[in-house]
Amino acid sequence: MKNVLIIGSGGREHALALAFARSPQVQQVYVAPGNPGMVLTNHNIECVNIPVTEIERLAEFVESSAIDLTFVGPEQPLELGIVDYFISLNLPIIGPTKTAARLENSKNFAKDIMSLAKVNTAKHRFFKAGECLEAIEYAEALGLPFVIKADGLMSGKGVVIPETMEEAVSSLELMMDKNNKEVLIEEFLTGTEFSHFSLVNGDHIISLGTACDYKRAFDNDLGLNTGGMGSFAPVPWFDEEAEHRVLTEIVHPIANQMIENETPFTGILYTGIIWTSEGPKVIEFNTRLGDPETQVLLTLLENDFYEVAQAHLEQSPIDIRFKKQFNLGVVLAAEGYPSLPKANIPLNIPKTIEDNVYFAGVDGSPEKGLQSSGGRILMVTSSGDTIEEAREKVYNDMKQFDIQDTFYRTDIGLHRNKEA
Repeated sequence: MKNVLIIGSGGREHALALAFARSPQVQQVYVAPGNPGMVLTNHNIECVNIPVTEIERLAEFVESSAIDLTFVGPEQPLELGIVDYFISLNLPIIGPTKTAARLENSKNFAKDIMSLAKVNTAKHRFFKAGECLEAIEYAEALGLPFVIKADGLMSGKGVVIPETMEEAVSSLELMMDKNNKEVLIEEFLTGTEFSHFSLVNGDHIISLGTACDYKRAFDNDLGLNTGGMGSFAPVPWFDEEAEHRVLTEIVHPIANQMIENETPFTGILYTGIIWTSEGPKVIEFNTRLGDPETQVLLTLLENDFYEVAQAHLEQSPIDIRFKKQFNLGVVLAAEGYPSLPKANIPLNIPKTIEDNVYFAGVDGSPEKGLQSSGGRILMVTSSGDTIEEAREKVYNDMKQFDIQDTFYRTDIGLHRNKEA
């Protein structure tokens, strides 16, 4: 029997822990640091109080606890080089090296790789931190709508689609002058957005399916960008032909280019795509599973997830199978999120839906009670034969919550039909 360590503390890591815990090959799943909600309904999950940035302590725990596999959830330890360090100690780990993780944490690097690989993406221009006036002039010449992206890791909140030039100017000044960030200004692409996930190990690729998420805080895609307020999987119109195009036009060329670049990619490649009238174009890459997409995607996977992980590490063939259903999830967030979320909100979780809850920003203990500790508190999911059925189930569950100072979107599962 195997022991697995998940690094991270949010809803994504809760979903990963449950996926590994379902494997008949796995005896114990540890999550570092995890959160107290993760152990409510599964006794095979244990939290370990080690921060994701303390890489040497994490490696010591792996060696002392006979951990057979480590899976990295969030981006911070990847940027710090946790995979490089674990590899140097011959400790099996799933994730990209520090250099390969630049596909996410350096938009400049990602655009260069896409250019070399001849992968379609939006027209764009980069500006250094001291070039705010030049960026404003370029934005004014480009004209609305356009997209502003801060370079580097911003926890899903470094993207602005300004509705006015005043908003564009203030966003550029905040990113470039106050936060000293380089920025990317790119054309606004029209089409249908979705996410595609792959496990990549050199030129070995395992496709893990698709999902749609909702970044804006409020209904009808209003409000600030967040880490994600809900999601559903799979994308209903995404067929074998679309899968073939994404793999042959994006994923394989990027994987091969990374090899040519002498920065071979290993781990999860999250491809944010917009399907335009010209076909799929890349919005961005992430180098880890998405949150909240993971919570809805892994529930549909019929394979033993430990076997999937081993096939990735060993570069061996595997037939990925998904349930013929849809899974949909809605995030419960603290009032004020994503700017200044209210903290320490007492949480009363109905027993009837505990098994459908993925915990994220929570603190406390199962015995004494849980309270909120972050903006996104938890996510409730449900499956159905149609998106509409899954949606109805989830919102019936959401009505059971009687928690003050929280909010959630009521339109998850809508507004994502194919437009082009």
